[in-house]
Amino acid sequence: MIYAALIIVGVTTSSIGAPFLREDPAAPLGFQLGQSQLIRSDEYNTESALWLGQMAEGFAQLHDPLSVSPAYFAQLPAGPVSGIVFFDGTLLMLGPWLPDAMLFAMKWWLPTVLLFIGMPVWFKQITGKYRWGYLAAVLIFFSPSSMWWSGRPVNTIGFIVAGCALGIFAARRLVGGQWIAGVLSVGAAGILLARFPSYYQPLAIVVGPPIVLATAGYLFFANHGVRNRLLALGPLALSGAAFTLFTALENWDSLSAVLATVYPGDRRSTGQGQEIGAVFGATNFGWMESVGTTALNTNQTEIASSFTILLVVIGFAFVAQRWNSDRATAAALIPLVVLATFWLTWCTVSWGAVGEMIPLANRVPYYRATNATGFVATIAFCLYMTQWRTPQRRAVPAVAGGVAALASAVAGSSLQAIYLPDLATWMIWLSAAAVGLVIFALLQWPDRWYSLAAAGLAASVMTATAVPVLFGLADLRASDAASDFLSAGRQAREAGAVWATDSFYVDALLTATGTPSLSARQQMGPDRHNWLRLDPEGTNENTWNRAGMYYTFDWTNAPEIKFSNPSPDILVMTASPCTVAQRIPELDHIVSGKELDMECLELTGEFNWSGSQHWIYAVHHGGA
Repeated sequence: MIYAALIIVGVTTSSIGAPFLREDPAAPLGFQLGQSQLIRSDEYNTESALWLGQMAEGFAQLHDPLSVSPAYFAQLPAGPVSGIVFFDGTLLMLGPWLPDAMLFAMKWWLPTVLLFIGMPVWFKQITGKYRWGYLAAVLIFFSPSSMWWSGRPVNTIGFIVAGCALGIFAARRLVGGQWIAGVLSVGAAGILLARFPSYYQPLAIVVGPPIVLATAGYLFFANHGVRNRLLALGPLALSGAAFTLFTALENWDSLSAVLATVYPGDRRSTGQGQEIGAVFGATNFGWMESVGTTALNTNQTEIASSFTILLVVIGFAFVAQRWNSDRATAAALIPLVVLATFWLTWCTVSWGAVGEMIPLANRVPYYRATNATGFVATIAFCLYMTQWRTPQRRAVPAVAGGVAALASAVAGSSLQAIYLPDLATWMIWLSAAAVGLVIFALLQWPDRWYSLAAAGLAASVMTATAVPVLFGLADLRASDAASDFLSAGRQAREAGAVWATDSFYVDALLTATGTPSLSARQQMGPDRHNWLRLDPEGTNENTWNRAGMYYTFDWTNAPEIKFSNPSPDILVMTASPCTVAQRIPELDHIVSGKELDMECLELTGEFNWSGSQHWIYAVHHGGA
């Protein structure tokens, strides 16, 4: 019911209402509560813009010519199998017939719905209890790492845990001889599980395998005999592997392109020591928005973590009191704790050259492990607590609360000294006290709803104001500029023509309106053929053979094209539109933030975007 209401109203927590994506930032269109997360440009400039572009294009499957298709990372269909796996992306193709705001809200909230259904059901299947699964979902959803990443970690966790819960259901049906329900369920589980390699890979590598292995461990020990174990695990593994493999094959050109990039294809990471504040400081991030604190020498997204501190609580509780559990539940918990501990070492201890040789792990920078380890720790803690019994002495929960409070205070002090100088000492102490009281309540009254409610409330209050609440699609649909480019995009697609601009934010407008462009974001890898049309000798390959890169133009009268990387994820091509048009004849319009006077250009219009005037020029081929 809540999901349906959010779709009908068209409300999300997207930051596409950022001032950069407004026709006039002083007079924003639509209705928004709170401020957009300006640091989340890969959400509002890329991911959300691609979704909106898919709605504009309908059943066409187009992408900008310099980049291979971003469909896999954007979770949009590229063929029949990925059309099933990315079923919500397939539904975006109904954009020409259904309201865009409703489709956008449908896709935005689907992972959250799967998290809040899948996590409690998964806990119920393994432990017989829903409530700790609900707490895990709340702590994951409201964790700083989730909120300061526009809620996007939920996009991975929601699909994984829902797929695992459905997989356990399917295994029970197959073992029980209910073949139709079992086969259908195992197929649906495979579809959901095939999603997690496709999203942000460093995060998926940290959070995906622990949940999958926990599920596999449970199924192995919950079933007895070779036949039952094969029925429980075999079909699920085959279904997930098949959908994952065929989805990857449909996107193989894009995947091979990203693997061949200078960055991140050639990157190898290793474990490295990180400040304790970044690792355990999640409980102090509640002050980030409320007092306007900004991060020093970094940004909120980079240092935001989840509740890794819960791993410390597990360790103390395990030593302080015997844990009573059956083998199947223990088999689910052990992979979570072991892998959470591994990732904790990855972001606190130097692994040196050895770390670079560990498959998959060497694809995860230590600071991304810092962001994500707390999600695994949260699930492990809640699973551990399902078997926790109220201790006879209050000293156990009291000391556990004290240890957690001390860890929070030490981490807060580290954040204050290194990243957040405006974080007041009283804020650190208040956060520590809240953490200590919550941990004490959870360990002292594990079977009381109010202790779990207090923990969930504390987490939600801490970060609820970090994201905006947006009704509709703001200026990306309601503005005159968006309306004009929706029309221009249709004409360009029909003619096989492309545009180019000198503004990252106009590029986002073009992406969101389905207007093919030579300036956009190369989310996966380059289309080498088209890049070599701009750079015939390939002498600048190190500048453009990168993934996750924004590329745009700086218009000049110079006859040559100069390539530069002001930062690793930005490419600026300083060039004359006439030269670009000679090398790529499909270019028929450009947008400029300054007036131009060149023989090949004809002024055809003007519009405002990001609070600035922009000029539209038609490109006449043959001009010099």
